[in-house]
Amino acid sequence: MLPAKQKIIVICGPTGVGKTAAAITISRMLNGQIVSADSMQIYRFMDIGTAKPTPQEQRRVRHHLIDVVDPDQDFDAARYARSARKVIADLHHRRIVPLVVGGSGLYIKALLHGVFPVGNRSKMLRTELKDRLHREGAPRLHRMLAACDPEAARRIHPNDSLRILRALEVFQLTGRPLSELHKRHGFREKRYAVLKIGLALDRGKLYARIDARVEQMIARGLEAEVRGLLGRGYGAHLKSMQSIGYRHMVDAIRGRTDYNEALRTMKRDTRRYAKRQLTWFNADADITWTQPHSLDELLPQIMAFLEADAYDAPPLTRRLK
Repeated sequence: MLPAKQKIIVICGPTGVGKTAAAITISRMLNGQIVSADSMQIYRFMDIGTAKPTPQEQRRVRHHLIDVVDPDQDFDAARYARSARKVIADLHHRRIVPLVVGGSGLYIKALLHGVFPVGNRSKMLRTELKDRLHREGAPRLHRMLAACDPEAARRIHPNDSLRILRALEVFQLTGRPLSELHKRHGFREKRYAVLKIGLALDRGKLYARIDARVEQMIARGLEAEVRGLLGRGYGAHLKSMQSIGYRHMVDAIRGRTDYNEALRTMKRDTRRYAKRQLTWFNADADITWTQPHSLDELLPQIMAFLEADAYDAPPLTRRLK
């Protein structure tokens, strides 16, 4: 008999759907702790624009992998997977249920299925690509990526400079498109027994929540947060500062757009991001979908998952379907 696999519960879904509140409720019922799977909440000093759990929420349930690096430090899916696995192993050792919660599909995928090896990375090549990024901008490098790896370019947003750089670096190091390497790797590794729960709302309700949350971010002081980041020396060219909300506010602060237009485009781009997240998660047939306010109704099935044997067997998530 194969060794039992560690169990984790994944709670995923689009931005603004209510993952944090729902996960806190379930965590308190299960003696669980939350392992964040959010590619922006890893950054220190970036609280409002990332919708980071409040200090009060973090006191209710312990959150891990929040405030991990400064905004000018690199952090990718591979590093996330390594860090999250250490946290999960420690939680299991202490008999605490790990709930992996977030909307960064690539982080979750790397944690569950590993990342493919590319071989030695070139610091010189990385520096050269970063210099080009600063001189020419992310959209220009995105067009370069489209020429050598159209499939990856379709998946990566033109402002996602970190993933653009990584895809270009992989192509220049290996001579093969990143999308081809992804297919060869297949992400077949299954390190954990996993229960995946997706949170969703009617599209109109979700978009209304997103618009309201953007308004709340402005009211809570997003402009002051961005001015503080710029004052600390974190430039607008950084990947962290190119994210939704931060780049919009930088444009308003520097007079490239007015505040009403910044607010409008921030809402629009957040809605578009939510749509891309839904597309990503909808492709995963192992996710059981529910509404945020109904998550506790799945508690009997969650308990059955936690109490069942965790040997190498068909995915336990199918039991909820």
